[in-house]
Amino acid sequence: MKIIAIYDKPSCVDRYTVYFNVVEGRREGHVFYMTVGMSDDPFYPLGFYQHVSGCLGRHNGKKIHLRDLPKECLVALVRELQE
Repeated sequence: MKIIAIYDKPSCVDRYTVYFNVVEGRREGHVFYMTVGMSDDPFYPLGFYQHVSGCLGRHNGKKIHLRDLPKECLVALVRELQE
């Protein structure tokens, strides 16, 4: 599994959306990828980290680099990729 895109949408609880190179389906001309949505600190008791399917695009917010994610998000992703 490889990360293909990361988005930041500060106005949402699931602020960060990470796209993986796993296609989960196609519908109405759109490709749906396996994604993870997460908050600033997914380990915080009120934090958020969830698998969903999603389409790439501007509706996800601003495209960012892996190095732009908070440390806690990076730790969660490392755990994800090790499983």
